[in-house]
Amino acid sequence: MHSQTLQHSEVTEQLLRSATKSCLIQVSLWHDGGASTTVQLLIPWCGPYSGDKIYHYKANCEHGGRAFQNLPRHMQRRAVSSNPKRLPRYLQERHKKEGGANVKPTHRPRRKYRRRPCNLLAEYNRRQKEFIWLETHIWHAKRFHMKRQWGYALPDTPTFKGYRATLRAATKSCLIQDVSYLCCIELEGPKKPVIAGMSRMIEPTSLAALTDSQFQFGQKWISVTLFQPGRQPYGAVGDADILWHPPSSFTSETKSEATKVWIWVHPSAHNQVLEGLVEVFQLVKIQNRSKIMSGKMFDTSRLGEEDAEVSSNDRDKCNVPENSEEEVRLQQDLHGTEVIRGCIETKHLQNEEIQKSTDHACDDLGQEKNKMEKDGVDNVHQLKINKHENVRNVNAVKLEMKNIPFERTPKYANTSNFITVTLLKDTLNRFKLTGPKSYAVLMAALNPAKVTTTAEESLSSSCDESQYLNQPWWKQYYHSTESVLCHQQQVDTWKKIASSPLLPRVILPLTVRDPRVTLPRKKVPILAVKPDTGEKLEHSDWPGDSPLYDSDLRDVITQSKEPDAVINKRRSQLLVPGSKLPENQDEARVPVLLLSRPLTSSAGHGSGWDVIVAAGWGMSVWMSLVFCGGAAGGQQESENLHLETYTPLPPHLMPDTLAGSYYSRWLAEKRHTQFFKRPPAKRHNYIKLGVQYPFCPPWRKLLQDWEPGAQDIFVLRDVKLLNSLAQLIENFVTKSVQKSAQKRKANEQDKVSGKKLRTDRLRKNIHDFEAYSEKDSESKGLPGEDSSFESHADSLQTDELYQKLTFEELLKLNHGCLVMVKLTLLHKGTVEPCAMICLPEEEDFKAKEMITKPNDISDGLLEPTHADTQSTQRVKLKEEHAKIKGRIRRLRRKARLKVATDTDIQSAALSDQNIEKATAHALEKVKEENEVILTKYSSFKDEMEVAWLMKTDEPLQCCSRKIMGYITLGNFCQALGKGAGIGWVALRSLHFLHMFRKKYDEHTGSTTESQEFEESKWKYSVLVRNPSNLQYRWAKLSLVVQAK
Repeated sequence: MHSQTLQHSEVTEQLLRSATKSCLIQVSLWHDGGASTTVQLLIPWCGPYSGDKIYHYKANCEHGGRAFQNLPRHMQRRAVSSNPKRLPRYLQERHKKEGGANVKPTHRPRRKYRRRPCNLLAEYNRRQKEFIWLETHIWHAKRFHMKRQWGYALPDTPTFKGYRATLRAATKSCLIQDVSYLCCIELEGPKKPVIAGMSRMIEPTSLAALTDSQFQFGQKWISVTLFQPGRQPYGAVGDADILWHPPSSFTSETKSEATKVWIWVHPSAHNQVLEGLVEVFQLVKIQNRSKIMSGKMFDTSRLGEEDAEVSSNDRDKCNVPENSEEEVRLQQDLHGTEVIRGCIETKHLQNEEIQKSTDHACDDLGQEKNKMEKDGVDNVHQLKINKHENVRNVNAVKLEMKNIPFERTPKYANTSNFITVTLLKDTLNRFKLTGPKSYAVLMAALNPAKVTTTAEESLSSSCDESQYLNQPWWKQYYHSTESVLCHQQQVDTWKKIASSPLLPRVILPLTVRDPRVTLPRKKVPILAVKPDTGEKLEHSDWPGDSPLYDSDLRDVITQSKEPDAVINKRRSQLLVPGSKLPENQDEARVPVLLLSRPLTSSAGHGSGWDVIVAAGWGMSVWMSLVFCGGAAGGQQESENLHLETYTPLPPHLMPDTLAGSYYSRWLAEKRHTQFFKRPPAKRHNYIKLGVQYPFCPPWRKLLQDWEPGAQDIFVLRDVKLLNSLAQLIENFVTKSVQKSAQKRKANEQDKVSGKKLRTDRLRKNIHDFEAYSEKDSESKGLPGEDSSFESHADSLQTDELYQKLTFEELLKLNHGCLVMVKLTLLHKGTVEPCAMICLPEEEDFKAKEMITKPNDISDGLLEPTHADTQSTQRVKLKEEHAKIKGRIRRLRRKARLKVATDTDIQSAALSDQNIEKATAHALEKVKEENEVILTKYSSFKDEMEVAWLMKTDEPLQCCSRKIMGYITLGNFCQALGKGAGIGWVALRSLHFLHMFRKKYDEHTGSTTESQEFEESKWKYSVLVRNPSNLQYRWAKLSLVVQAK
């Protein structure tokens, strides 16, 4: 090239391949004066893809990019993303460095391999290691949208449009839901220390009900709100259902004070409840021989082997000898220790048989097949027996991921006061039935079993002890006359309920037949239940004993379940297909607990039953409920029922619980992400709308705004105080309406007699208000109902002290609290979550009074549009981001071109690693030199998101109307035919509304004729504004009182 200056070089892309393994490249060189010189370079042959390498080097020198982007157009393959071998070999290494190695070709195994029984079971357990499956998961996964929450895979909503269908089932028929995700905690110990410890975690008003005799004898259950120890009313954890175990009739005098309690809590609050119990009772987690004992029931060579062993070090720490007799839990039951001992020995015998069948099932089956082929003997019967032994262990394999048997359950104990806490999580199934026909569905699905035995069987069992121990569990449990009489009383009580009004919160134990035996051939409509007798159930006089309360019997019940193949074979042998199998002594019996739930709304909705059954029997009971007419629902249906029938809210929907704060934060992040996924033109400008918190309500900031100095928040849950507050509001509304009616009546008496029609219409409006108001609507419910949605008329049962309380006294008793309210829009529109509940002004009421006709009603109140102070900043950020992006692109391209110019083309053709390393080094150098610019470039997304929202450090009251509270659940309510919602407001804001309305009525004096139309509905109303618009809508406000 002599001494001439090289301006640019271009590879003319002509490659001459020759047999001498060399290549000739023609290069054109331009000089300063514009003249060009052609030079031919002879380069040794570099392999079969030397031509492609030239393309690669040219592309790499010009624009860089990914490895698969540097190929010519005719060599680029879309399959490179899934199969890196589609690239040439010299580019595969670079493609792997760029992340292409992470994409591995997945070859799905063939269906025949996947459908093998052993593979199905292994896959069943493997897929629920992260999120636990309910026993009905497979059934729900085919028909529901599933979601993963609280460590469970839960059904969310049906795949069909089932909002109105499920609501219709819950109000007119029967809605069934699998709530087996609820966690059960067993608390055992002396009665006095247990009650004393529980009193530190509940409200004082709930302590009297907790110590009631009906609850302690296991005939009723109670729902209470648990708190962090000693922090009432602050530090709420969530609602819990408490079930006392009935005391045994044969307990000794020294152990008569021992008791057991089941505490059912939501999984979102399970850990907090456990922490509270550990703190109150000073518990320490203990290690036992559970994991060693579990080897008797489960094959440790299968999945979960790490859960079936425990080290010797753990055994030494717990001071548990190897030959300990702790596995035999000596308890005094209703029928003495012989029944328990017999059931335990039977369980261990069955465990050993199942263990042997698990170890040798496959070998025996294979040997049997070979023997049959060799001898030519068609021994089908023996083969079926071996298959039956192998299939029988399927239920045990499915339960390996759960804490079954009882020895595997985690336990906490205090040796000083003999209190033990056992976590029965995932060891019990619970189903929830809602609707007026729930009892009819249960009557059709669960048939009471016969537990009596013949005289010959009783005589033989009494003579031969070994035969007695090999009998089914129910024959041993119901061996005595007292136990049979107890079962008969429970069955009679269950039948009397058909002719009696529903008793609230009762517990009825029952032993029923195998639901698979009585399963209908196809889904049948719900039939009306005809009472066998006219006797009515007046009080709880049935025994509360149940085999489910004993842990050893629960394990035996779970293990004694026969395979579905055996049941199906018996059903196939019936002469009349679809008929019920006759009951025999070999048929399994299933103990269940039936829990009644009270009404939750004035319209008679929300009542139903809960069914508790042992592990392993969940799918059998569920299918029986479905085939007997129940409509299945999921988590979305539960949230809809909160709005439609005012069922109690779970902990994660309460604003003062830790679970509620976590869930609100998660929901806010989800809404935030969805908002910024939309393009800027499709987003709501919350700055112009004046919405400071569009994604989650700021409860703490709301209370601090109304109650300066408030550090913590809590929800007012005292039923008496809430009833007193509701009565104050109702009395004010009633007196105001009556006063206006009297004034109109006095004025109309001086007028023409023809004006009497107007008085009649006024009286009709007053009557409509009484039907609409909370007091009258609640009192018109079913007689004798124990509604958890307490009516204002039921507040007559409150003490005189609470009835005479004023707003000022309530504020002193409850400084800085939230009150749960329900809002019903008076006109059109719907309510969205995070909608603002605002305090009306005097001008708003005056504008309302201008309405003269019903058709003239319109929501003409608008929030003035706020100035968008962040628009300039968004434009500036966007322009600056574009400049930085262009500058970085130019710097990177300049660095790549410099590497291409400085690199010798012959050395680059011999080795493709040198140019790649040089380019990477140059780009890294650019990154280090422009670190400040790159930091600004990477922070563009966060800065732009901040510029799209209002600043949270500004005052909360930034709108024209003062904010009282927020809506958490809102939608179109099918029961009311209007938009409705549930939310919380500050207590002091209610006082402001009450005083403002009272002064306004006194100032205005008489009522004009324009106020005649639906005047009563406006007496205690507020304004509601959704975060997506500027429109204020009038809504009727009433309190929600949920009695425990």
